[in-house]
Amino acid sequence: MLYHFGLLCIQICLFWRYFGKEKWNHFIFWPLFFLSVVLYFTGLTMDTINMSDRLFFISRDFLTISLSAAFLFVAIRFGRFILPASLLLVMGTIALHYFLPGKHTFQSLQLEHSAEIIMLVNDDSFQPLKVLKIKSVVKMSSAFYPERYYNTDLDEYLKLDVKVKTYKDWSSLLSRLRKIKGVVHIEPNYVYHLNLPNNRMPEGPNLKPPMTKDPLSGNQWALNKLNILGLNEILSKDKLSRRKKGLLVILDTGIDKNHEDLSGNFKSISSGADMDPKGHGTHCAGIASAVTGNNLGIASLNSPEGLFNVSSIRVLNAAGYGTKETIVDGVIEAVDKGATVISLSLGGPGNPIHQRIYKKAVAYAASKGCIVVVAAGNSNRNAKEFSPANVSGVIAVSAVDENLSKASFSNKVSDIKMAVSAPGVNILSTLPHNQYGLLSGTSMSTPYVASLIAIMKTIKPDLSAKDVFLILEKTGVDTQNTIQTGKFIQPKTALENILKIN
Repeated sequence: MLYHFGLLCIQICLFWRYFGKEKWNHFIFWPLFFLSVVLYFTGLTMDTINMSDRLFFISRDFLTISLSAAFLFVAIRFGRFILPASLLLVMGTIALHYFLPGKHTFQSLQLEHSAEIIMLVNDDSFQPLKVLKIKSVVKMSSAFYPERYYNTDLDEYLKLDVKVKTYKDWSSLLSRLRKIKGVVHIEPNYVYHLNLPNNRMPEGPNLKPPMTKDPLSGNQWALNKLNILGLNEILSKDKLSRRKKGLLVILDTGIDKNHEDLSGNFKSISSGADMDPKGHGTHCAGIASAVTGNNLGIASLNSPEGLFNVSSIRVLNAAGYGTKETIVDGVIEAVDKGATVISLSLGGPGNPIHQRIYKKAVAYAASKGCIVVVAAGNSNRNAKEFSPANVSGVIAVSAVDENLSKASFSNKVSDIKMAVSAPGVNILSTLPHNQYGLLSGTSMSTPYVASLIAIMKTIKPDLSAKDVFLILEKTGVDTQNTIQTGKFIQPKTALENILKIN
């Protein structure tokens, strides 16, 4: 971990400062010490901890460093105390790092930087020893652990940590692996990064008359376009509020479960994802399921009674990076923990040839009645070139602005089989530590659709992704660019259709 390495380097620099040769100190010590401090703060920034925990660790670590300097000063001044001073220093460091409060909150999602290959094998004919004898393969282990393994072959995938220096070595490795008996399929473990348009509005929203009891709801133009008042008339019916709640799981950077406008609808299924160091997941959660009618903050499509719960599994780290493996792992975990809808506000360029693992993950979700909703992407290109939006079985979501025109950044979904559009420009939602802010992107439009589908699944649990898409397309309205965006969702009309069917 970069954080711990930086802290170790700082400690080493202190020892060197006191015991190293004087002539080296001036020219080497300060550059190395500065580099160590940079490594420390870089690692601390990238780890998935919230701000209060981060401040705690900084205070604790600088106390450790101060104690180190004090003990070393005593040791150098009184030579006979070097051994006891060193022992006290070690014991003090251990105590500060392992016995003070806060250590259990330091949870991070480590990217598999070296795990570049995910491979499907046939257990009956595969020869694992032959793979391990290839020098480029550092380690091999199981990639996924689905609960209902008899419904899928995801449990037969292996993850290979490999070490290659050049593209030629990489090509040679893939060629050798494909020739091994029992190897069925190989995919690169692509790394994904959040790609948000750079148009976040830093200033606070201008207060407008609220649409609901929530004071900031007047600034949610999206809810006006989605006719939240008409929707709430339907959702206020007693028979709907007594239904079993659905579960919408957002796979992202985590969710601040203690946010004043989220906690009432939040259900924890993965404690490591109950905080959000980046804010992206919390923003998506507010769009999907902010508590409506609680006289706080914003409103959402989820009714005042809360027809579904929202939860989170972290598949992206604090810097917004994740891999195909972490995303598929998140889908499997969400499905195994009862998700009725999964919302993926993430993705990146992806070759349609390398989508087998995603397809199997989506199929696994479908086998347990779960629908996967995915952002179309923010590159103003064909969404067919982006994963997992281009995976069959998902419902992809493009973004439109207040005039129902395709957002300038939104990918086009004309070549995607199941795609709709929703608001995605200047969307007001929740941010960590009881804050609110505006963001734009298909990341924002996706949870609107996921929220509506979660309500639909609560009313009629046996709806499939195809059923839902046909209803959304039938009841949706045209945008200024319908071919490129898909139909714009209409929650009230969609639910009226469901209730007639039901």
